[in-house]
Amino acid sequence: MKNIVFDLGRVLLSYEPLEYLKKYYKNYDELNEIIFKNPLWLKLDEGTLTKEEFIEEVTQKYPEYTHEIKEIMDNWIELLTPIKENVKLLSILKDKGYDLYVISNFHKDAYNRYLKNESWTDLFNGMIISANEKIMKPDLKIFNLFLNRYNLNSDETLFIDDSMPNIKACEKVGIHGLYLPDSSLLKTKLEELHII
Repeated sequence: MKNIVFDLGRVLLSYEPLEYLKKYYKNYDELNEIIFKNPLWLKLDEGTLTKEEFIEEVTQKYPEYTHEIKEIMDNWIELLTPIKENVKLLSILKDKGYDLYVISNFHKDAYNRYLKNESWTDLFNGMIISANEKIMKPDLKIFNLFLNRYNLNSDETLFIDDSMPNIKACEKVGIHGLYLPDSSLLKTKLEELHII
């Protein structure tokens, strides 16, 4: 194995919207449905809807929550926090000679305002961010794009994700998949594979 590829949310970054909403809003369940479980949220990941367009559409449908929707959309990236134990592993993997990459379904706004300012992202050789490419996992095209862009051999590449459909998709193009439903097990799983 030469290339280790990471998903971001719930692998390297904590992403728990409901826990975030519970800290600030009494009607957190409703706001979770309106914002984070809204089908339009995927359009942000897909890069086919801007943050401003999302706010406009959702506030039109739920005018009574206009203030909360705007506030949450301005501040929700606060809930993206590095999973420290896993981010520490990036340097270890780099020191062992692995090339590191990201394939993630991620908003353009969150990428611009948060991700590209995180120093640990400098450890990656490359990133495929869905909103920048207008393709989302588990579409096979995103994995083929990744292999072609960085000229990689799929058989030398391991992809780590918390979503089984994404793992099955990467395996269809010949990439090895590591399903990680529990982020705290990353080090153990990499040890089991003799990667670290």
